Amino acid sequence: MGQPTVAEYTLSRIAALGIDRVFGVPGDYAFPIDNAVEVVPGLEWVGCANELNAAYAADGYARIRGAALLSTTYGVGELSALNGVMGSKAHRLPVFHLVGMPSERIQRLRLITHHNLGDTRYDRFHP
Repeated sequence: MGQPTVAEYTLSRIAALGIDRVFGVPGDYAFPIDNAVEVVPGLEWVGCANELNAAYAADGYARIRGAALLSTTYGVGELSALNGVMGSKAHRLPVFHLVGMPSERIQRLRLITHHNLGDTRYDRFHP
C-alpha cells in the first residue's frame, strides 16, 4: 500500500481518538472522504437522509461518545448541515465537520462548477 491520501490520514487520526462512525450524505466533492472511510480500519459509514439529519446524528453521538465526525460536500451540503453544527458548537460538543471541496486545480483555474454561485469564488461558505 502506498502513501495514504489526505482524507485517509485525517480519518485515521480521528479514528485514533475513538470515533468509530462517520455521519453524512455522499456527495461528489466528498467522495474522497467517503472512499477513505472504507479504507481506514475501525470506521463505519452512517448514511443519513440529508445533511441536517447527519449533523443532528453526529451531535447525539458526540453527547454519548465525547466527539463525532460529520462529512458533507461543498456548498449546499455544508450549508444544509449548518444549524446542527452550530447547535453542537453552542453546547461545546466536539463535532469534526469534514467538507469535500473542489480540487485546488479547479479553484486555481477559477472554473465555474456546480455548488457555487457561478462567480468562481470557492471561499464563500464559512460558518
